[in-house]
Amino acid sequence: MKTTKPTTRHLLALLPIAVLASCATERLYDGPALPKTERAIVRADPIVSAGLPVQLRLRQVDGREIGVSSSAVELAPGTHRFLVDCRVEESGSVNRFVVEEELIPGGRYRFVAKASTRNCEAVELIGD
Repeated sequence: MKTTKPTTRHLLALLPIAVLASCATERLYDGPALPKTERAIVRADPIVSAGLPVQLRLRQVDGREIGVSSSAVELAPGTHRFLVDCRVEESGSVNRFVVEEELIPGGRYRFVAKASTRNCEAVELIGD
């Protein structure tokens, strides 16, 4: 049986699947799905970052592990505790931060980093 190495064409064909898989939204509340006006969405960077100089990865929400394929979470309103990793590409440094925030119904949020080319100094959650 002849085996072949993956070609660039094969790898490029798989790229959209990898990107979509890294952009999943994980629902982190019990019960039926909430309408958009009654839930909050929190986003971090997708795992496939296309060479971003700083990458933020959501690790946990309220002590619950977030899957590697998820870059966003859907939450009920209220106070939540987030564990976020901040990676600086140039230096390879990774720092971990705890962010606690009150989310409002219908809110859309994203994490942003305060970083230099060497180190990530802070992470905050802002309205989108």
